[in-house]
Amino acid sequence: MSNVEHIRDEDLEFLALGALPEDEAAAVRAHAAACTECAKKLTEARGRAATLAFGVPQEKPTAGAKEKLFARIAADRGATSAGVKNAAEVVPAERELRGEARKRSWWNWVLVPVAAALALVSLGLWRENEGLVGEVRQARLEAVRLEQERVRVERLVNVLAAPETITVKLTGTADAAQGSGVVKYNQRSGIVIYTAELPTLPADKVYQMWLVPTSGTPISAGIFSQAEPGKAQVWSARVPANSEPKAFAVTIEPAGGAPQPSGPKVLLGAS
Repeated sequence: MSNVEHIRDEDLEFLALGALPEDEAAAVRAHAAACTECAKKLTEARGRAATLAFGVPQEKPTAGAKEKLFARIAADRGATSAGVKNAAEVVPAERELRGEARKRSWWNWVLVPVAAALALVSLGLWRENEGLVGEVRQARLEAVRLEQERVRVERLVNVLAAPETITVKLTGTADAAQGSGVVKYNQRSGIVIYTAELPTLPADKVYQMWLVPTSGTPISAGIFSQAEPGKAQVWSARVPANSEPKAFAVTIEPAGGAPQPSGPKVLLGAS
């Protein structure tokens, strides 16, 4: 039995089949009594062992095997002398019980290795099945992700193609003279799509896009981090529908963004 924190699955399978020596079985049972994970696995192993037992055809020993077994018992006990006739009459039932016990022990030695081998095969198949289930689950999640991405891209394409979508060019301010960007905004749906060329920021800073309405406070249109130079990126966000813009701006804010502009303004464009 392994000395690691949890009992090996093979030992749990052997215990469920009754194929562990009693001292090891006692140690496994004691560990399982205090370990929720191993107790759960032991319960599952016992379930598989029970299923396996029902699936194994039951066969009776042949007449020849029975005769050989009784002959061996008789040889072990020795010939009965005439002087112990009364004792022989007193204990026939005990002899029969011992014979049955030895017969069961003999069959156990034959069946336990076979059952153990079948259990290990069953364990291997179960593990393989678990792996396949995990792969199928992962494939389904990936399919869902791809479908969501398809819907998102289709929505953005529809926004870009809509006649009411406006285009606003952003230019760099004194804090980012070489910066530039483009905003596509659909006022009816409130979807903002934009790109930007800006310097890479430290890990504790982000860029934040703002829709500056004709009245009221600026509305956040999402945060973004500039990728490596020359690598184009497109971001999108949704603001309240029918928000009429006066301008769009980009500021530098702490990681996670800010409820209102607080950092340097690096891009600006009037609508």
